[in-house]
Amino acid sequence: MENTPIDQTYRQSYLQRAGVRFDFNIVDTVCRRKLNFSFYLALIAALLVFGLPPGMWGHPVSEGEQALSSGWLLLYNILFLSLIAYLGGYLLRLVYFLRLRAKLRRDDAPLAVEAYAVVCLDVKRGFGDYLSALWGKIVKRDSTYYCRYAVLYKEVGTMHPRFFLTAATSARKIFFIPEHVGLVFLHRKKEGLYTLDDKGSYQTASEKRTILDKMLQPSANLAPKSGSEVVEKHSATATAAAAAAAAAAAPVASDMSTQIKESTSEQA
Repeated sequence: MENTPIDQTYRQSYLQRAGVRFDFNIVDTVCRRKLNFSFYLALIAALLVFGLPPGMWGHPVSEGEQALSSGWLLLYNILFLSLIAYLGGYLLRLVYFLRLRAKLRRDDAPLAVEAYAVVCLDVKRGFGDYLSALWGKIVKRDSTYYCRYAVLYKEVGTMHPRFFLTAATSARKIFFIPEHVGLVFLHRKKEGLYTLDDKGSYQTASEKRTILDKMLQPSANLAPKSGSEVVEKHSATATAAAAAAAAAAAPVASDMSTQIKESTSEQA
């Protein structure tokens, strides 16, 4: 185990070298982040570009006011449309993952998992990861100082467990309880997409045992029956059959008795 800013955590690069593999939890990360700082920054920039430069759509040129040159106006229009495209794509992506998470969590067969460790996501995936590493070097910090963190969950009830992550966030927002129980809802068609529900998980040992029993034990209808149960079932079946035979024979006996009485009266 390698030291990180949080005690008793693993680096993702170290786990990969050790053979532990897991997919980044993009669904919960996007849903938890919602509208972040970059979205509001792009929104403010779009409003400024739309309204401040004279000659733009939000700032028509009045009499006596000089508009920008056509070259500058073209540049501002391109910048404005780019910001609008970014904002639209951001909102569409957020709505897509919110709907996907709601759909996945309606699955009736989730996986039972328990908290295993905290992971420092030092493996770079995008521009933001490289920017964080660069900023850490500028302020003379470790390359993992500004890394995002996630809780690593391990599948229970199997000899070959799979590993899953919670939403990636900053170190100060990590909440880790060892052996904390959660539920993983997998996407049945797209491998690598899943959502992990650890908010509605179980804090006490008794509640943890209850959820694990429900997830791991077979149904009572499928459990093998003992010898006494088989004997009881057989005797109950035999009793019911005898009662049914007696009920069916009663009308026949009554008819025969009536016929005998009628024949005796005729002879008399």
